[in-house]
Amino acid sequence: MRKDFYIFRHGETELNRQRRWQGSGMDYDLTPTGVAQAQQLLLKLQDKKLEAIFSSPLIRAKHTADVVAQALQIPVIVRENLKECFYGVAEGQLTIDLADRYPEILSHWASLAPEYDDISFPQGESKKTARERVLAELQKLTSEKYDVMGVAIHGGTMSQLLNYFNVAYDAIPNCAAFHLVFEDGRWFAVGGIF
Repeated sequence: MRKDFYIFRHGETELNRQRRWQGSGMDYDLTPTGVAQAQQLLLKLQDKKLEAIFSSPLIRAKHTADVVAQALQIPVIVRENLKECFYGVAEGQLTIDLADRYPEILSHWASLAPEYDDISFPQGESKKTARERVLAELQKLTSEKYDVMGVAIHGGTMSQLLNYFNVAYDAIPNCAAFHLVFEDGRWFAVGGIF
């Protein structure tokens, strides 16, 4: 049994534009640029034979999924566990301000070192907790009737998946995607982000 997943980040929001941390506690819609990015994402995905898109419940991910799904005439199915990491006190804060207030947390957030897996902002979810939540949901999706699925998620959770599956990247632009396969009981990434 093989299942193909095309996992993608949502389009730009106003908080992305302002360089603010936008976790699951912030529910902003796409900017006009974000809608245009979602339309460009459609061009990347239109030949992948998607049968459905599973989406985070947050409006930015759902709106991105809707743009693609409506054009492809496939369903969007919301799954709560695909939402972004909750960043606690960092929610809505400028990255530059977090560098002053929480330099150690911020400097280790992108680290691949396992000793920083449990790092979190005060009152926030850890990297490990968010990653495990999304991985558990992806595992559930392997039992769906669809063979080729889109998955609309967020920059934070996508970075955790890319790190987990050893996919190299410099940055994760809005509407970047990557291909993940589940076959014969194991997961593997195909290529890099696109």
